[in-house]
Amino acid sequence: MTRVLVALAAMFLTFAAATSTRAQDFPALFSVTGVANNDVLNIRQEPSARAPIVGTFSPRQTGIEVIGLSEDRRWGLVRTEEGVGWSAIRFLRQERPDSWQQGQQHLTCLGTEPFWNLNLFLPSNRAEFEDLATGGFELRTNAPHMSFTRHPATMAMSFNGARQGFAVIRQGVCSDGMSDRLYGLEVQLYWHDQPEGLSGCCMLGH
Repeated sequence: MTRVLVALAAMFLTFAAATSTRAQDFPALFSVTGVANNDVLNIRQEPSARAPIVGTFSPRQTGIEVIGLSEDRRWGLVRTEEGVGWSAIRFLRQERPDSWQQGQQHLTCLGTEPFWNLNLFLPSNRAEFEDLATGGFELRTNAPHMSFTRHPATMAMSFNGARQGFAVIRQGVCSDGMSDRLYGLEVQLYWHDQPEGLSGCCMLGH
């Protein structure tokens, strides 16, 4: 099921956004706007007003992560607790003007096989890593002076402290492999004392 979702998202999705939004701005956090207090914003199975409804957002909902836009730029791919869906972008307002690439937004990254998570408390240079083997430890990053590329959109940072290594975060539709949820950022994480790295997905906030 997850592979089907990734394929469908890739088919519909474009990171080229409307007018004032640049490609590398996605994923980004949005709030519901223009919806009456006694109404809801529908989340649909596909980017179409005729598609089945799979969930809703309240008229005051905030912190909605939009992974990207449909090809016609009228629908945003949004993540829900159960998976993903599409909401009309005209009822969503971007909460902040900066891009995730600028290193000013908190990122939470995770992976499976083995299970691990990495919290990047940007724009500070503090990070926390946790897995089943080590339990967890604190790291320091080179934020906010991180390297990046524009095409494709990536951001790289190094770590020191309890362990040394580096991570590369890349824009792209990402699956955790364990659920129907999709993410807008991929991550590869490497430790200097281990030959094999870790792959996972990242989301904005926590």
